[in-house]
Amino acid sequence: MGPAPRTIASPESAGYLVVYSAWSNFVDQGSTAHHSRYIVKSDEGSISKEVINHVDRFDEGPIQLPLAPGAYHVSAGSAHYGRVNVPVIIEPRRTTIVYLDGRAHPEEKAAEQASAVRLPNGEIVGWSSTQPRNGTR
Repeated sequence: MGPAPRTIASPESAGYLVVYSAWSNFVDQGSTAHHSRYIVKSDEGSISKEVINHVDRFDEGPIQLPLAPGAYHVSAGSAHYGRVNVPVIIEPRRTTIVYLDGRAHPEEKAAEQASAVRLPNGEIVGWSSTQPRNGTR
């Protein structure tokens, strides 16, 4: 016997969420630093999930979370502003990325500056869902 099958959005309709949350303050002996946990909730209340934001104790990268298309709120640690709540839109076959770890990311350099969403200090945390965009975000 094995674990019960996971219920996720079908690959044809799934969108994805990647959250570069603040770095975790707790690091096990022998493990690398990883992005802290966050909570994702759907606007209509059908989903509320705490996400462990790494694959294993040696993984530094955030996970790519498959979600059904729709509107969500992410509650996550930010490197410069403590816990923040960020509204996000998940679209089919697209990836929504949220930057909260305080690092510069390659996507920021290529980002359309007009659609960038920023923290009060000017740090880019993502892109507006109301602005037209080129490519996948």
